[in-house]
Amino acid sequence: MKDRISVFMPFCYFMALVLYLELAFHVVMFHSLNKDIVYIVLFSLSIALILGFACSRLNPGTNYILSLSATVLLCVFFCAQLVYHAVFQKFLALFSMLGVADQAFDFMEVISKNVLGSLLGILLLLAPIPLLIIGYRKRRLTFSKVRLRSGLACLGAACECFLIAFLLLNMGSQAPYSPYDIYYHNVSTDMTVEHFGVLSMTRLDGIYAIAGKPEKTLQLADMASSGEASVTKASVDTSPNALDIDFDAILNAAPDDDVRQLTQYFKERPGTSKNEYTGMFKGYNVIFITAEGFSRFVIDEKRTPTLYRLKNEGFVFEHYYTPGWYASTSDGEYANLTGLLPTDGIVSMKVAGEHGNDMRFTLGQQLKRLGYTVNGYHNNSYTYYGRDLSHPNMGYDWHGTGNWFQPEKTDSGKDYWPQSDLQLMEQSIPDYMDSEPFHTYYMTVSGHMLYDVSGNQMAYRNYEAVADLPYSETTKGYLACQLELEKGMKLLVSELEERGIADHTVIVLGADHIPYNDKPVCDELAGHELEPSIEWYQNDLIIWSGSMEEPVKVDKYCYDVDILPTISNLLGLDYDSRLMIGQDILSDAPSLVCFPDRSFISDKCIYNASTGSATPLADESVSQEYLDSMSADIYNRFTVSEKVLNTDYYKYIEENLP
Repeated sequence: MKDRISVFMPFCYFMALVLYLELAFHVVMFHSLNKDIVYIVLFSLSIALILGFACSRLNPGTNYILSLSATVLLCVFFCAQLVYHAVFQKFLALFSMLGVADQAFDFMEVISKNVLGSLLGILLLLAPIPLLIIGYRKRRLTFSKVRLRSGLACLGAACECFLIAFLLLNMGSQAPYSPYDIYYHNVSTDMTVEHFGVLSMTRLDGIYAIAGKPEKTLQLADMASSGEASVTKASVDTSPNALDIDFDAILNAAPDDDVRQLTQYFKERPGTSKNEYTGMFKGYNVIFITAEGFSRFVIDEKRTPTLYRLKNEGFVFEHYYTPGWYASTSDGEYANLTGLLPTDGIVSMKVAGEHGNDMRFTLGQQLKRLGYTVNGYHNNSYTYYGRDLSHPNMGYDWHGTGNWFQPEKTDSGKDYWPQSDLQLMEQSIPDYMDSEPFHTYYMTVSGHMLYDVSGNQMAYRNYEAVADLPYSETTKGYLACQLELEKGMKLLVSELEERGIADHTVIVLGADHIPYNDKPVCDELAGHELEPSIEWYQNDLIIWSGSMEEPVKVDKYCYDVDILPTISNLLGLDYDSRLMIGQDILSDAPSLVCFPDRSFISDKCIYNASTGSATPLADESVSQEYLDSMSADIYNRFTVSEKVLNTDYYKYIEENLP
């Protein structure tokens, strides 16, 4: 009996190892084991048996070295996923993100910080390494060569585990967000980890990197009516913001099913209506700022009087959100600038730039067609996240460190980190303010983590202004960084006013993301622990012009993909609201905010996907039928955004306009 156990030791060892890593990781990350644990077990056993076969075909010493190497790689990989999630609140799709892997080195300080913060989980996941070494030395674990027949029998068992898992998947529901849908349609990297485990997610991601991502099918028959409605008001044009697109011609000439599905979806949407604010800023200069790591807690009447003024004298958005998208800053820009939801597992903006996608509805392209001077500025590398391709593709004459911006240097000759937003304004303003009408886009960087006064130049520079605040050093460092943005905004507004053009210039400011690696900072500034799935992401959006005599309060729930259609309507541009996932906040369309984990906020409720709970916002109960309908609608919105990116759908529009 002992000999028989010894023969199968490599297989038993790897089954125990992989199951331990997957289940321990699951408990650490999700704090429980869900009903789909059977899939994690079956897929884990399959992978474990294959590893056992690979590490049992040579002599005992070599088999041990192979087993130890595989154990170290597995344990380190699970630890890396743990730390990556601590930094970005997302799991790492390794193969899909290879194109920006080099940029991970820019986050080494942040990673080091989170290694310490995740130390208990890391030790738990590294435990198999010393246990293997001790077990081998005490001869409790042996790795004898397994006969081919026995090895093939174990490979057969691996195939059986896979087959059982596939049968269970196909026997269950195929509805949106079911295990079947998540597995076969690559709905979400995070959902794949939760339902199938880290190794299965990585295996599927590798397959997608080679063979392409699987197709998703729109739920056209179940489209919810959460989106668009129209109420006629006297003397106000409430016709849809839509172009005269020949969708039937696109359908007839569609090269594939994706284009057909998209066309049918857009054709059936009514779009959002024009309203009393349509054309309010027609012909105005436009300055659009994506503010690095910006949160609503930055704005203070005394510390940031310019930001306070812009927030409270323009459109005042009471319920604006900046969800934590997948690729950090780049995905935040993508949502702000395109009105589309970012796609999980890739850097959407980078992909659009590399492929040269038609980006006709971005402000850069729309306003360039109207004869505006269009520029974009950044006080970090102009090539970071592939912006040297993506931003010119959106219409911008793109400037940054390396092709324009002159960074400040430390005494040792190194560039400051982060760079100054005030200096960004100082260097750029002379470039464009005498060239009306102009559209200028800024991607700032002064608010970048880490918020350590000893290593963050902007925190150090502005620390004296926050030194006496009753907060932790990290929180004071965060506020100090953002004071550099305040300085830049003060200069910008002053220049507009001194030149007499503030009253026909509109400023738009939204965040790329909240300080996602520093929830304790947000908790401290809020004065209580923020709910992590939804409340944490509430933010501020600024839309201001010197021509506004009174502020306009907006009570609608809204988010970053709504910026582009909202400002397009305010500028009176000819755009098609049906072709954007975001919607004009000032229209009569019902509220809708989508989050990456498929939580949502609508007019009726706040739905938290992590808890499965719906909190009503009106005096009526929320039925399961309504939640199912909203789930289908949100599924469509994510799927449509992905298909628009993958098919370069907007290129079909121009040739099918009258």
